Amino acid sequence: MNSAARYYSVRQLSPFVGNIQIIEADYCRALSSDGQQWQIQVSCETHQQIWQIADQAYVPRRYVLYGSWSPSLGFSSLPLDPMLDVPDLQHIEHSLISALQNHPALPFAPRDEYECWLMDQDSSQPLALLASVTDTQMIPHLQLGRWQAMPQQTSSNPLPAGLSAEAVSALEQQINLQSDHRQWFKRLSDGNGQRLDQENRDSDTIQPLPPLLFDASLLPTSQQHTAEALIRWQSPRLLSLHHLGPALRQQLEQFSQHFAVETRQRLHTYPVPLSEKVFNKIQVELKIRGL
Repeated sequence: MNSAARYYSVRQLSPFVGNIQIIEADYCRALSSDGQQWQIQVSCETHQQIWQIADQAYVPRRYVLYGSWSPSLGFSSLPLDPMLDVPDLQHIEHSLISALQNHPALPFAPRDEYECWLMDQDSSQPLALLASVTDTQMIPHLQLGRWQAMPQQTSSNPLPAGLSAEAVSALEQQINLQSDHRQWFKRLSDGNGQRLDQENRDSDTIQPLPPLLFDASLLPTSQQHTAEALIRWQSPRLLSLHHLGPALRQQLEQFSQHFAVETRQRLHTYPVPLSEKVFNKIQVELKIRGL
């Protein structure tokens, strides 16, 4: 294990596409949605001067794609724009690749404990999870948009069975219109959330947080079918969440059997292994399909 590297995971929101595993070293990082295929990024200077109060300029940095790594294929690099001011790329070979080859067991512990929830205007309860961050200092710089149920559909990413574009759009509209305001919480280990005040500091107010991405019980009856279908479709990704209770995790496992390919792809991101019964059913399904 590379002691200089930092290992953690964060949720990719909104829309939710799973828990992203991250290995971070000096001026570079690796990201993976399945724990097997890793995208290599390098930190570059943007050359946009931003003047601070002390009248000293600093140059912000941004990550750009540099290559990929997998256990079977190893490291493959891409050409970088020669105009970019990149750090010494030996950081990747000496630190990041070594960390990828010797990382601790997956999945990595989540670090994005600060969560922004859309609040239901009728009950003042958390309705839908909009964003999460690892540090409260990031909050003022976020540009938060509308809550989204799923990524934009394409020919290679069609709508799942039981969902229509109209139904998904109606659910998104319902949640965004039903939300009175946004509230930041710090998620606690017991599933509760500690409210942050206007200065993004912990307050004394503790409130239960929904374990999933939205609280379906706060939605009108007309939206319940769409909400359930969405949770079923998201089950392979939802199983990567670390704060699920045993009963809910078991229910999601049952749903995930209908999405055998994606569930198998994401096995390394699950903090609790699939039950042997569900795992065997998925293996049989994939064998029947020749996958």
